[in-house]
Amino acid sequence: MTVTEAINARRSVHSYDTSKSISDKELRELIELSTLAPSSFNLNHWRFITVRSDDGKKRLHAASFDQKHILDASAVLIVLGKIDAHEDVEKFTGDWVNKGYYADEKHLKIVTSKFYGLNPTVQRDEAIRSTSIMIGMMMLAAKERGLDTSAIIGFKPDEVVEAFNIPSNYLPVMLLTVGHELTPPPERVIRLNYDEIVYEETFPVD
Repeated sequence: MTVTEAINARRSVHSYDTSKSISDKELRELIELSTLAPSSFNLNHWRFITVRSDDGKKRLHAASFDQKHILDASAVLIVLGKIDAHEDVEKFTGDWVNKGYYADEKHLKIVTSKFYGLNPTVQRDEAIRSTSIMIGMMMLAAKERGLDTSAIIGFKPDEVVEAFNIPSNYLPVMLLTVGHELTPPPERVIRLNYDEIVYEETFPVD
């Protein structure tokens, strides 16, 4: 399956075959491939809680407005963004320098400190931005592997945090159901056309 084919085939699935499961190997390969996604300063803001047990799904279901596909999917990923990911920069500085991206580690530490260090809004926004890019790639990677997904923002963050012991420096960005489609969704809802969403050079002024 090509990338174009995966994009065209991907749908938000709400009806999953409960008789099918996803193996540890499948889930690991999906996550490892998807996390080749770009992130700001390569800080890898994403973290995952994998939920496959009935008990875990029930807790997540209760915190997600009782959406049934959370119970029926083979797995649900609680995708977190690490708000203070810039504090992990030393894990990557040596590799950045060795591969020629930066001249020295000190410079990279200064750059990330200035960009993130004193701005909680930037820290939170980038945790969401970088993690969301990865989620988009994950949905396509899943489709290429014969798996179906649905990205969910309809949940109560505080309840998810409490139910799954999530530390305060991690932000629940999205839930992602993963499994095998049972009933195909209706025809895809229309998208805005090219001329409605693209402006040449500058935003138009009335």
